[in-house]
Amino acid sequence: MEYFNRVVDDITERAGQIKAEFLSGLQGKNPVIFGAGNCGHKLYGLLQTYGIAVSCFWDNRLHGNTDAETGMNIIKPQERKAVTDDTVVLVGVDGQDVDGPIYRQLRSLGFDEAQIRIVNRYFHWMPLTYLQANLEKYRKAYQLLADELSRQVYLAKMKNLFLMTDMAEVVSPGGEEYFDKKLLLTDNEMFIDCGGFDGDTAARFAEQCGGRYRGIVIFEPEACKKAEIKRNMGANPYELYPFGVWSKRTRLYFNALGTESSHISERESGGCMIETASLDETVYDKRPTYIKMDIEGAEQEALKGGRKIIQTYKPKLAVCIYHKPEDLFDIPIMIKEMMPVYELYVRQYTNAWYDTVLYAIPEC
Repeated sequence: MEYFNRVVDDITERAGQIKAEFLSGLQGKNPVIFGAGNCGHKLYGLLQTYGIAVSCFWDNRLHGNTDAETGMNIIKPQERKAVTDDTVVLVGVDGQDVDGPIYRQLRSLGFDEAQIRIVNRYFHWMPLTYLQANLEKYRKAYQLLADELSRQVYLAKMKNLFLMTDMAEVVSPGGEEYFDKKLLLTDNEMFIDCGGFDGDTAARFAEQCGGRYRGIVIFEPEACKKAEIKRNMGANPYELYPFGVWSKRTRLYFNALGTESSHISERESGGCMIETASLDETVYDKRPTYIKMDIEGAEQEALKGGRKIIQTYKPKLAVCIYHKPEDLFDIPIMIKEMMPVYELYVRQYTNAWYDTVLYAIPEC
């Protein structure tokens, strides 16, 4: 545990600098968050942590509504409500920069450069208080990992979350995502692809197996992806289940973006409703041998709904553990408690906050 303790000490020592950078120029100001989506809500939570009040959200699309999560008004930027001389606009929309459309929009509304802050780098930053509250869970998950590379990745991920540091030294080739060398495939695989998107991973699975496998089931709730899945799968046989994967059969709000970021939403503003189902009630009889989950934060609920499959068949698992900060420790602990014979490995596939995958492989 020496290296783990060193990283915790390093985070503790340096976290104050990140906090100071984030709060710079906000004390005594009137902050407004541009963007009432997920990133805007993360900024709101950070500001609340440090006792800084936000007057409202601005949003070009959602204006005229009351934000269900915070109770704040969502205002059209052109109305300029809550604007004072000390207003600072925090742009809480991913992918924006000083050349982006939102920055240009704010400048056209009369805001000077000092009143606009592009804060993309803080969207996935976690404050030190979060580490302190969950330290023993991080420690427990770290101790469950089966190889040295996994432990290196895990510590690099922790530093990235709390210090926004680089992870380049622990990044594995992107082409190995969901198919790490530890994952040995046979010609009798039943692959369950939770979060199939356009069928890209399922098609790679078929390729990895040389076209020889028992079956492929793709869970993808967005109807617009059906044609893309069919095109990408080509002649490879598969079944498409038009459900979100959850702990039970129900209906949930779904933010249908048509992208890899489409996700189940707890807020009515998520848009449409989708049907969800559990793995145990839909594919148990297929005797799954490999389950992949990339379902934008629904992984823990999906694992709960696959408990019977996991405990009966011990399928190989590849589960994304980056969508929610608690996934980094809760998911390894949950899987190991469900099936103690699993060996756990963590791999990182991009030098960014995303593409962190936990593999659970039954001992030989």
